[in-house]
Amino acid sequence: MAQQEGKHAGEAVAEALQAEGVECIYSVPGSHIHPIYDGISRIKPMRFVTCKMEPNTSLMADAYGRLTGKPGVCLVTAGPGGLNSMAGVAQAYGAASPMVHIGGAVPLKADMEAFHGVDNPAFVNEMFKHITKWSARVERIEDIPEVMAKAFHIARSGRPGPVHVELPRESDESEYILQKEKVVLPAYKRIPTVVHQPEAKDVARFAQKLKDAKSPVIAVGKGVIRQGAIGELIALAEKLQAPVVNAQDAIGVMPEAHPLFAGYFKTGRSHPLCAEALKQSDLVIGIGLRAGTAEMTELNSVASTQQILIGFDDVAESRYRGDDQRVADPKLFLTALLGELGAWQRPRDEAMLNRMAAGKAAVREKLDALNEAHRNDKRIYPGLVMEAMNKVLDDRAVVASDVGNCQMWARIYRRIATPESFMQSGVWNAMSYGLPTAIVAKMEFPERDVVALAGDGAFLMTIGDLPTAAEYGANILMVVHNNGTFGQTFTQQTNIYGHTFGTTFNSPNFAGIAKACGCEGIRVSDPKDIEGALRQAQAATKRQPALVEVMVSDETNPKI
Repeated sequence: MAQQEGKHAGEAVAEALQAEGVECIYSVPGSHIHPIYDGISRIKPMRFVTCKMEPNTSLMADAYGRLTGKPGVCLVTAGPGGLNSMAGVAQAYGAASPMVHIGGAVPLKADMEAFHGVDNPAFVNEMFKHITKWSARVERIEDIPEVMAKAFHIARSGRPGPVHVELPRESDESEYILQKEKVVLPAYKRIPTVVHQPEAKDVARFAQKLKDAKSPVIAVGKGVIRQGAIGELIALAEKLQAPVVNAQDAIGVMPEAHPLFAGYFKTGRSHPLCAEALKQSDLVIGIGLRAGTAEMTELNSVASTQQILIGFDDVAESRYRGDDQRVADPKLFLTALLGELGAWQRPRDEAMLNRMAAGKAAVREKLDALNEAHRNDKRIYPGLVMEAMNKVLDDRAVVASDVGNCQMWARIYRRIATPESFMQSGVWNAMSYGLPTAIVAKMEFPERDVVALAGDGAFLMTIGDLPTAAEYGANILMVVHNNGTFGQTFTQQTNIYGHTFGTTFNSPNFAGIAKACGCEGIRVSDPKDIEGALRQAQAATKRQPALVEVMVSDETNPKI
């Protein structure tokens, strides 16, 4: 048997990434991670995206995890690299998106005020413990294979989410991580993903309750999307003839065109079909949700007291109470439940379906009427932008919406066919979501139209990676609402105090910036030109990214 060669730590990390089948890494370079760059350069090539803004590394890794179901990997330097990328990690935690966040770190016994450090050398690792499933600071080179294998295992298992692994530099000036000498390391062993199997007796009991119910409703969380169980969900809804409502961060789990689509629930802003469906129900079964979350508090406040919850969690903690609250993988549970129900089928409820269809049509008619009233406004009514996007984009298009008023408009107006029809940051609500997510989506789905939707304030937070889209051929279409305000806070302050302070600014010419970054740039100030501009930009994306800047009004989004 040939003797194994020793490795430096950077090589060990690179080989772990290769063993885990990592296809893409999002990174900004820095001296503390040079050895890992060197190691990656020596292995089988993988796609390596050099970002220009450290926050976007983790935002891109989050997007990759959501879109592929595989852990997104980002790599940042010590200290500011780690802290600058925390928003995307916390966002991935809230979104149940698998991620492996790898960071450089100051030496194990660093002096106070070391380069990229503060007094406590391990402070970055401590901070990440609160926003990850697991945070590890490697202290021996021999532990790298085990730590990396555990990181990927935890990121994928149960309720997926982010993990953080940091590797200290050997010294402030060293070209090595942990130590100069090469070490013969244990063979790398992948750890299988763990999923929660449902108990057969629970499945049988829940199946009987659903048969006995007269008006069941299925309430769905993002777990159904993350675990790829949309087909099973729709099959169950059709078998039960049950309307489907979803948490607002699970929009797209059922197409809007489906007769059993009943909209989303969110505190103070639930879809009207959702409220009506829950009002009529005598049993609600929640799948892919988590006990103890804000979305469950909202559901409990409006739903029938008869509830079943299949929690999307790592373990059934004390938050899960009673015989009707269990933890199981959503796909495995739905598959088992469909098997238990077998050939049983609830008769088609024409009255309920007609009522839902009428409600859905009424919502669209109201939105059309609002647009009609503003069709000639000098400052463009945002609803008209949404209307034009619905006309130009097909049902396969990906729309990644940033945080703010644009997100609220899109949530109301956007035609929904898939989870990618309207992607949003989720409960963490980190601004600067749209652009990095769209870049990743276009790289993963080059044959589909991909749109980044953002307000001017949010876009300015992420604009540094506009050249990255052009550099990597991610020919996305960006739609930027320009009104010189942080629109949502502008509206909130006005509603609360009757005036606003510190929420306005001078926006640049985004179309001009786009051209300077190697993209097509179009500015629209007349509502009659919106659709034409979007089609022109859509055509331009065959050769380069394109940006449409729309001069919008300060209108608050309507309640439907």
